[in-house]
Amino acid sequence: MNCLEFRRLVGAEPSISDASLAAHRQECPACSRYQDELQAMDGMIVRALAVDAARIRRPDPAALPAKATRSRPRWLALAASIVISVSVGLVLVFGSSQPSLAREVIGHVAHEPQAMTSTVPISPGDLAGVLDPSGTRLRPGLGDVTFAARCVFEGRVVPHLVVRMPQGPVTVLLLRHRNISAPVRLAEQGYTGVVLPAPHGSIAVVGQDQQNLDEIARQVFAAVDWGA
Repeated sequence: MNCLEFRRLVGAEPSISDASLAAHRQECPACSRYQDELQAMDGMIVRALAVDAARIRRPDPAALPAKATRSRPRWLALAASIVISVSVGLVLVFGSSQPSLAREVIGHVAHEPQAMTSTVPISPGDLAGVLDPSGTRLRPGLGDVTFAARCVFEGRVVPHLVVRMPQGPVTVLLLRHRNISAPVRLAEQGYTGVVLPAPHGSIAVVGQDQQNLDEIARQVFAAVDWGA
């Protein structure tokens, strides 16, 4: 097994393991480190995409003392005030930045529908011309890049790619200027996607009729080398 085949397999599934892969890991420290880095990023993405629903359990009135039962309206009023305060805070935090980012990403993708229709792979030189000015490159094994351009997004020039995945084409925007603290979900105009925090800014992955977008986003994220 050579390095290119190893990285193609590991790029598609970082946790993959068999005898030939294990043998190559022992012979090639660079590829061993490459898989370790992908597995670390994979774990980070899984944790970022996992959203646990909060469970709020109300006390059983039968199990409360009489005094506690009589104070129930006051407890409910206090709980209601906390919920309202938190809700207002969430609206202020998420109601401006995240929906705005979602609209900008979807709007940009929808504005260039022809980018999704191309099936001819971009040459390595042309792809490097789009990515290198940002200090970024794609690791091998992701899929054919059939569209690559430097576009204006939120007043900044960003790489805009279309990658042909086995599940279908996806748009990728590398947003070095846009820092976010948590994933932002996108669903509008027939598009679905996610914006993920990245080592430099964030990365948006958008598709149409994709059944497993989180898995696709994980693969794309792992394939991006952000450079220095």
